[in-house]
Amino acid sequence: MALFSDKTRSRLLLIVLLLSTILSGCLWFNTVSSATTKTTEVWDLNHYLLSKTLTIDGIEDNLSGITYHPDSGHLYGIVNNPEQIVVISKNGQLLRKIDLIGFSDTESIDYVGGDRFIVSEERQQTISFVDIHDTTTEVHYSDVKTLALLPPEKANKGIEGIAFSSQHGVFFVQEKPARIMHFALENDTQTNQFDVMKNLRLEVGDFSGLTLLQGLDERLLVLSDDSNSLHVIDLAGQEKSRIRLGTGPYRLWPKMAQPEGVTTDAEGNIYIVGEPNQFMVLTRTRPL
Repeated sequence: MALFSDKTRSRLLLIVLLLSTILSGCLWFNTVSSATTKTTEVWDLNHYLLSKTLTIDGIEDNLSGITYHPDSGHLYGIVNNPEQIVVISKNGQLLRKIDLIGFSDTESIDYVGGDRFIVSEERQQTISFVDIHDTTTEVHYSDVKTLALLPPEKANKGIEGIAFSSQHGVFFVQEKPARIMHFALENDTQTNQFDVMKNLRLEVGDFSGLTLLQGLDERLLVLSDDSNSLHVIDLAGQEKSRIRLGTGPYRLWPKMAQPEGVTTDAEGNIYIVGEPNQFMVLTRTRPL
């Protein structure tokens, strides 16, 4: 005679799986806490509160990247179908659209300086330098400077996020395998100094977004879609802080459907956008 019925065994298995998931979340959270409480990092993600997830009216789908434009105080996002740059207020209101004529699969955007931005095309694995003025309504691919960072990628697993550094060039992330890469824009004899970052392995399923944290000691803020998490990485490839972008016990339930892009403003607030048209703000609980 069987000790347990099939129905009872199914219930016990479900309970074991649930407890395993909760325990996994606890261990992940404790790892974060122990890593961040031993340091006085300015960008300690434990000092942030997550807002509600908003929907941006006027954008239907494919919002994939975001950057901050300090001169205007606005956020500049990127849409990959149709290819557009969208200007968004800090509270998630759509202000303006700029059509990208001749571009394909535009996935990420970052601010360079003045009125200049860089835009990446995921499958082509290129970046283009784009100037956006107050009166700009469209940008033509034939009018911009474009650089190939890597050979074209047939699968949809190319450049997912880009971060510009005036000192070091361009950092970028690939989705799977989740890797942080570097591209020197000038003739730099130290181009291999960031090779260690290629071998960085976090407890995440992919990388989906990237931005550079300014300061005396630069950091990278790396976003993961599959793992619904955000990570602070130094330029030596060491993880300094992390946070799960979820709600409920140990933030196990994702707050966004597909987080794709991340940036920060001058006050240290963090802005995340995701497909189809979602927007979330992480607000500091203490000033920079």
